[in-house]
Formats: sequence, structure tokens, C-alpha cells
Amino acid sequence: MNIQQEIQHLFQNRDEHPLFYIESGSRLWGMASPDSDYDVRGFHLPSKAQYYDYRQHRDLIEIMDGDFDFVSFDLNKMFGLLAKSNPTVLEWVRAHIVYFNQFPEWEKFRDGLLERIDYKALYYHYLSLAKGGMHVMQTADNFTYKKVFYSIRGLMSAELATQQIMPELQITQLFDQIDAHDPLRHWAEDYLEIKKQQKEKAQLPVAEQAQILQLLENKIEALNLRAIEPTNDIEKLKQYLTEYSFNLKQHFYG
Repeated sequence: MNIQQEIQHLFQNRDEHPLFYIESGSRLWGMASPDSDYDVRGFHLPSKAQYYDYRQHRDLIEIMDGDFDFVSFDLNKMFGLLAKSNPTVLEWVRAHIVYFNQFPEWEKFRDGLLERIDYKALYYHYLSLAKGGMHVMQTADNFTYKKVFYSIRGLMSAELATQQIMPELQITQLFDQIDAHDPLRHWAEDYLEIKKQQKEKAQLPVAEQAQILQLLENKIEALNLRAIEPTNDIEKLKQYLTEYSFNLKQHFYG
């Protein structure tokens, strides 16, 4: 699938300006299954007519076409989430699989943004992500390799956030950031190749479910003993985003 062509085709008959699109999800994290979708995520600028209109316009574009799963936020929605150090949008910003990028001085903007984020927001997001996956996997026919690895990734990322270390997106690089003697890391490294060869809904063998569940619960107990406080000045982050937003809109709208 040619993702660049898909994006260009999508905006041919639209008034919005495409800005930035990346691959998200399991392909970005280096743990895709043979039948994984292409999860394309990114940001657009409303048309000039929409921007100056007094009426509220929809702030996202969603397209699902076969394996092509596309979501685009408008710039104001994106920056509103970045002001809260939203970890999902921060992953998009940090993605290494970039299909389209028209942000001026992108690398400078991204690096300055990452210096101003709140690791407490990352911690609670990733912990919640892991717990949600664990809850789902314990319901009927949902104890899948996919859910297990999403939970592992979440807990490892949360642990790094307590140390103010940015979690790597690629799963093998994330493992390298974790203590070499960590039992959860050992399990994950042993099972990653198995996961990649399984279809999305493949179940973990029943005999191994209790073991991995215990490892996940042990990690949560250890994290609960740690205290984490906000790590940034939110007003400085908002000012940084405001200045870039102003310059970006001047660039496109004149």
C-alpha cells in the first residue's frame, strides 16, 4: 500500500491543508502481526474559510478503508492535547515512520516541545493503558498476544516516566531501557517473535496466562510504591505552542 498516495488522494477534494502524517500503533512500535492495519495518524490545518468562519467545524477527519485506518486532528485540537502533554499525540510527534510533513522548522519545534512536557502525564497515561489491557484480556477470548504486549509496553513506559526518561517507541529499544534482570523484560523478549508471527486475535496458551498476569501485577505493585510530581511549567509549554501556532498560521494563511 502506498500511504503517501492514499493521503494525497484523500485531500484532493478537501479544503483542509494536510500537515503531518505518520504510522502509529503496532507497526510504529515494531511488533506488527501479519494482518495488522496501517494506522495513519496526523494533523491538518482547517481551510482559510473554516478558520475565519464564526461557526464551529469538526476538528478531526476519520477514514476507515480496508487496511487503511486514517485519523487527522486539526491544528488547534493537536496543540490543545500537546499542552496537556498527551502521550498519544507525543508519540505521533516522535514517530520515525513519517509519510508527510509540511511543518516549518519541524525538528526545532519538536525538540523544544519534548523539553517542556510533563512526565507525570506520561506516567498516568501509560499505567492506565496497561491496566485497561489487563482488564480486557481477562474477559472471554481476549487473552491475546496483542493485549499482553500493549500492557507490557504501557508498564515499561510508565516506569521510565517515573525516572523522567522518554520511553522509546520501538519495542526492542524500549526493552534496552529496562533493567536487564527484569522478569517482565525477559518474558517479553522471549515471546516477541512469537507475537509477530501470530494473527491479531491469537490467544496466549492457557498454561502461560497466569504467569504473565502475575508478572504484570508485580510490575504495577512496584510502580504503586513510586511517587511522581509534575515535571514541567505548563504556562511555558502553552506559550511555546501559542508562538509556534501563530507563526504556522501566518505561514499558511498570510
